[in-house]
This record gives sequence, C-alpha cells and structure tokens, in this order.
Amino acid sequence: MPNQLVGIVFDMDGTLTRPNLDFKAMYQRCGVCTSKDLILEIEAMPAEERRRAWEIVDEMEEHAAQTAELMDGVVPLAQFLSSKSIPMALITRNSKASIATFHERLWRPNNLPELKPALCRAFKPTKPAPDALLHIAEQWGAPPHHLLMVGDSPSNDVVSGRRAGAMTALVDTGRRHFESVGGKTNLVGESQPDFHVCQPDELISLLQTHFHI
Repeated sequence: MPNQLVGIVFDMDGTLTRPNLDFKAMYQRCGVCTSKDLILEIEAMPAEERRRAWEIVDEMEEHAAQTAELMDGVVPLAQFLSSKSIPMALITRNSKASIATFHERLWRPNNLPELKPALCRAFKPTKPAPDALLHIAEQWGAPPHHLLMVGDSPSNDVVSGRRAGAMTALVDTGRRHFESVGGKTNLVGESQPDFHVCQPDELISLLQTHFHI
C-alpha cells in the first residue's frame, strides 16, 4: 500500500546546490574544532568572539550563495513536485540572507514555486533537532510521517527527519555511503535513511513507486 505524501522538506547546501562552501576553512577561521557543532560552539563564545565568528560565517556563506549552482537533477524534481501540487519547504543551518540569495539567483529564474516555510539557523534548535521539521508539519497540518526530509547529511538531515517521525531520503552525490551490492547504505541507526539516491531527480521514480501522489 503506497504511503501518503503531503510535502517534501529539503536541505540546501549539498542537496539543492553543489557544495561550494569551505567548511574546514570556516571552522579554522572561527577557531572551532571540526569535530564540534559550529553553531553551538559559536553561541557559547564570549560576546565579542561570537560577533566576530558570525561575521566570518555570514561573509563566507554570502560568497558561497553568490557563486552557487543548482545540483544536477534538482529542476526536474522540483518541476515534477510542482506538477503534482506537492508543497516544498526548506530547512538549512545557513542564514536567512543565504536563503534569499538562493531564491533570487537559482530558484525563481527556473520558474519554481518558492520554498516555504524556509527556515534558517535562526530557528532553534537547529538540525539535527527535529523542531524545525515538526514546525513545518504543524504549518501544513500534516502528521510528520506524511513528510519526506531530503538532505545530504546523515548526521543532520536524516537524523532530524527520523527524530521528527518523518520519512527520509539521503542525496549521496559522492556515493560515499553506497555499499557495493544492491545500492544500500553503509549507515546504521538514526543516520540510516529510508531512501538513498545519487542525485535528486532519482527521487521521482521512488516517489511514484512508494507514495500515493
């Protein structure tokens, strides 16, 4: 029996756009160990250090947003969802300004409907907490298990989706998590997605097979 799909919630960097943000450099410039959560570490800094760190993050994110490109397969997927009147939302750990630049530079020129709600890191707690996804489910008047969370991070996107009770899809463009047999992932526990694809438009056939849309 196909599942009901009310809406899809996307991550941004590495999911809808090609990765072009040097996170290693960002962590180094902010003085944060790469094994730590950058947002939590910055928020715990003294006021002046915190202000300077957010300036660095904002500067690097804006540069990335101005040079970003859509991931292969994003437009066909978004067009398919739009044709089926399936709403699309966004949850990112980036800034509100990055979302605005994304919509202006990449989304609207392809005549795609605005992603909304579009929640940035100002919505706390951030992924992998489930709060943002639960907020969208409430906004749409849908139970979380009728939503699909799509992202490229097992530890953030997949975990947040599972904790919210939503279905999850991992976009693994680098094939880092594919096992050699059967296209399954090498992930376990909370980071294991329901679906696993190499690029976004591969979701179209999966949606048609597994969901009532």
